[in-house]
Amino acid sequence: MAKQTFSVDVPTNPDDLIALAKAILAKDSAMGATSPLKGIKNWSAFSGLNGTADTSNDTSNNLYQQAEEATQVRDNALGQSGQLKENTVRWFVTSARDILLGLNKGSEQQLGEYGFNVTYGPAATATKTTAAAQAKAAAKP
Repeated sequence: MAKQTFSVDVPTNPDDLIALAKAILAKDSAMGATSPLKGIKNWSAFSGLNGTADTSNDTSNNLYQQAEEATQVRDNALGQSGQLKENTVRWFVTSARDILLGLNKGSEQQLGEYGFNVTYGPAATATKTTAAAQAKAAAKP
């Protein structure tokens, strides 16, 4: 007969670890004084520690959900999801920029007074390439 191997895993997921600890504590409680776990050093602290972990885990899960909801509300108000949507912060800021650019043509630095970051750089030179020129360039070895 071949020798069998086995493993007994300790979960790393907080929910699973807390659930396992609760099961161990329940079995320990049911066995009472005959439980072999009573000999573990500081065993009496285990129940309280697991209770703290469980409560904190519940709080963490609730706060995570609240954070997800708050992030979604924030992103909707800002207009951060996809294309520019009317009546969002991004829409109003973009509209203000566009109006101010029209009013300050030639002196765009004035938008800095409104908090916009105005940067200057060399103008890009556009090169127009015709289809014939592209074909000629592609034919060269």
